[in-house]
Amino acid sequence: MSLLTLSACGSSGPTQADFDSLQERVAGLEQQLAAKEQELEELKSTVVAINQAGGSVDASAPSDNGPADKGDDVRITFDQYQQIVIGMTYDEVKNIVGGDGSALSETADMIVYSYYGAGDTGANAILSFNKGKLLSKAQAGLE
Repeated sequence: MSLLTLSACGSSGPTQADFDSLQERVAGLEQQLAAKEQELEELKSTVVAINQAGGSVDASAPSDNGPADKGDDVRITFDQYQQIVIGMTYDEVKNIVGGDGSALSETADMIVYSYYGAGDTGANAILSFNKGKLLSKAQAGLE
């Protein structure tokens, strides 16, 4: 609807306060946009630096989540499973179990391991680590 139609119907047009409010909102959005553009430039610089370093964020930093490979074929028992507590580090869990699990899934900060279980066929434990700390655990058929 145009302003002409509104005034023909007896409605008044936008007030100066309406315009001022819109101008303040636009100014706020422009500031947010400028901040996001700055963040984007910083991210671009980070990506360029990583690419120049050979694609590695920090090659000297140890992996807190453990190795992403097939594991050591260790068998976890129910007693070992019960000793594992949410929040433990990967190394603490490895010391209890006696080796590495088989990596099922991996993202930048998270990795999920499967461990063969002592027990009937199919016995296993699944342990998820986020940033090097045990996030969740599950087991089936462990003895």
